[in-house]
Amino acid sequence: MSILGHRVSSHRIAALVDGVFAIVMTILVLDIKVPHEIDKLTMVSLDSFLTGQFQDILIFMVTFIMVGYLWMIHHGQAHVIRLTDRNHIWLTILFLVFVALLPFTAALVNKFTHERAAELYFTVNMLIIGVINYANWAYVTKDRSLVVPELSAKQITAEKRKLIVLPVVSACAIATAYACPVFASYVLLLAPLAMWAIERHWLIQLSTT
Repeated sequence: MSILGHRVSSHRIAALVDGVFAIVMTILVLDIKVPHEIDKLTMVSLDSFLTGQFQDILIFMVTFIMVGYLWMIHHGQAHVIRLTDRNHIWLTILFLVFVALLPFTAALVNKFTHERAAELYFTVNMLIIGVINYANWAYVTKDRSLVVPELSAKQITAEKRKLIVLPVVSACAIATAYACPVFASYVLLLAPLAMWAIERHWLIQLSTT
């Protein structure tokens, strides 16, 4: 990027986002480990061991799905964001900071099962990601200079409606963490389901106009 802050192609920042997401998704599965001493624990059967890993696997799946959901959003936006500038780059970097924190906050939920604080760290992490993601889209579409000219106002609004889902669902998950911590993480799965419903509704509207 120019030191003068000129708008340049967004290809490099899209590559950075893809790289960070790939690393985060790889790190997530590394938290599910088979202990090196497992062969010494003769009283431990495979069934009992897998039962003990059930929580770890569930949180891995929830987090992996959420990271995949976030990547899908950015993948779709990459096709319409043709340029980037200094503000957009910093918003994206800030977004990636909290995406990169997800393996840590998800691990807290695994290690401190049923503890409200662990669930709060994880769900607040998602809330911050959702807010930054929405702010990023609002910024790049504000004067339409960073997006492709054929992007319509209806498409911009539809994307905003889709992006507001994660902050809303995360806020619900935070409230659930206070009432019943064990279910808080799973509430987040409502976000990709809602995104699918919104996209389906949008496609139906397009087909009827």
